Amino acid sequence: MKKIFIICFILLFFTPAVYAYAAKKNIRVGIITDAVSFSVAATDGFVITDADNRKFRLTKGMTVIAVCEGGFKMGSFTVKPPLKIESSNGIIFADKKAYRGFLTAGKFNSKAVVVNVLTVEDYLKGVLPKEASPGWGAEALKTQAVISRTYTLANMGKHEGMGFDMCNTTHCQVYGGAAWEALSTNMAVSATKNEVLTYDGKLAQTVFHASCGGHTEDPRYVWSWSANTPVYLKGVKCGYCANAPHACWEKVLDESFVRRKLSKYGVGKIKSIGIKGITPAGSAREIAIKHGKGTLAINAYKFRLAVDAWQIRSTTLDSVKKNGEKIYFKGRGWGHKVGLCQWGAKGMADKGKKYKDILVYYYPKTKVQKVKYR
Repeated sequence: MKKIFIICFILLFFTPAVYAYAAKKNIRVGIITDAVSFSVAATDGFVITDADNRKFRLTKGMTVIAVCEGGFKMGSFTVKPPLKIESSNGIIFADKKAYRGFLTAGKFNSKAVVVNVLTVEDYLKGVLPKEASPGWGAEALKTQAVISRTYTLANMGKHEGMGFDMCNTTHCQVYGGAAWEALSTNMAVSATKNEVLTYDGKLAQTVFHASCGGHTEDPRYVWSWSANTPVYLKGVKCGYCANAPHACWEKVLDESFVRRKLSKYGVGKIKSIGIKGITPAGSAREIAIKHGKGTLAINAYKFRLAVDAWQIRSTTLDSVKKNGEKIYFKGRGWGHKVGLCQWGAKGMADKGKKYKDILVYYYPKTKVQKVKYR
């Protein structure tokens, strides 16, 4: 009887983790993509290797590398790309910014392209402080770690044509490198190591935004979405982001500014403007404009992007109206509203919810699973 108990105990506590699938261990991040020159440096010795396998061993300090006809100019040497640049202590600087891993440098359209190559887990340490506040609670940061890791693995090769996987801007995920790391966000990455969000055996599309204004949105009302919306992105009611900085906002824009931004639609002098239709999540479907050359009904999200997404913060619009030469906007939330509401996740964490509960709330019917890096 005791032997049976011991065997059961071993099986219960030492069963290998179930992995969702195998993923590439390293990621290539484009950190400089359109330059005629760049600098590299290290606090210790570093080595630059060119395509002919020539190695240039440098002491600590900075070296400027410039584009030239034969490849790159480095001091009195002409070196052939691609270059590999690595330091002895694992931290290398590019244009005075610190990065883990190593760098490669090549050319695209006669400009320098510098790529940071590092593990996915180390990459996330430079992403989290830029995509969430290091001062947020641990459960909110762990939530962000899982969705950022999932988004990363699902979008590998997004910039393959330029020789890297992801860029370092909002087009992919904002990445600041080692200089931006914080203890709290590094701990969140470590605490969720290898964890991703899946649905039906595949990586979920873990899009996210700052604050939803009360209800997350179905992507078919936002983007040109040809496929059926997966159940986990249809949108959920959110009562947790009321304390977000832009929970409620107002903006006044000059009519001439709005008209100029909509010039490609042939908009003349604007006579009136308003909301046309509301989505089930409470967002504006379209913005209807009567102008000197006719009428225009434009998708509200396209309108927001065309005018200025930093000033018209979301499509959860309570009112849009013209008065004199001004156009007045009142709205709630910030961002496209699809997927996870970051301020909502913070609100749930502040109320004691764990990160796995938060993930399943904003992405219903998904699972947290582990990947195995290769």
